Amino acid sequence: MTHDAPRRDEPVPRLADALAIVREAPRGPTVLMLDAKDGAPWSSETVERLAALIAPVRERVYVGTPADWNLRRLRAVDPDVALTFDPQYYLEAKGSDSPLPGRDGAYGYHDAHPLAFRRTVPPAAYLRERVAALLDLVPGIREFHVRLALFEQMEDDGFNVIAAAHDAGVLVDLWTLDAGTPRWRERLVRALDAGTDILTTNTPRELSRAVS
Repeated sequence: MTHDAPRRDEPVPRLADALAIVREAPRGPTVLMLDAKDGAPWSSETVERLAALIAPVRERVYVGTPADWNLRRLRAVDPDVALTFDPQYYLEAKGSDSPLPGRDGAYGYHDAHPLAFRRTVPPAAYLRERVAALLDLVPGIREFHVRLALFEQMEDDGFNVIAAAHDAGVLVDLWTLDAGTPRWRERLVRALDAGTDILTTNTPRELSRAVS
């Protein structure tokens, strides 16, 4: 699902309106992904209200955010809600301009973990331990959302983050790959060969045709 540019003559749609559309739509493979961008801690009132809004269509809604603390708060209120986690606040690809995680680590990643202060083991061994810890930050996540460039850098270092997530019973969504971007066909094949479950894209038809 994508969004159009805001229109001044139309009100901002509410979450309740979007969930009403999901509730009334015929059942099928499509789910609504609620991608929360705000990292501020959710109040207990916010969490309870969100859980109540989702409850009637829980099986067709995923909630995701890099803010693992908010996911844990929602999990405590609703143990059955489908959660997705993006580790970008903790681990990012080399050259990331994100203010988090805060600095470049010794293994070549944007990574402020104490173990990244200096190299003590091969990169693949470090990444294996690092990703295992990240997967445990939120109990019972359905999907692990990984920036495509981060996946590629990890694979270049001999570590398949997709396989590691699968071993933990978690699906992987790589983001974002669009047709027409540099080397997009090559990157598509690489992601599929590595076993990704989902590819986030703004050009699904073009990607589908490229592998059909």
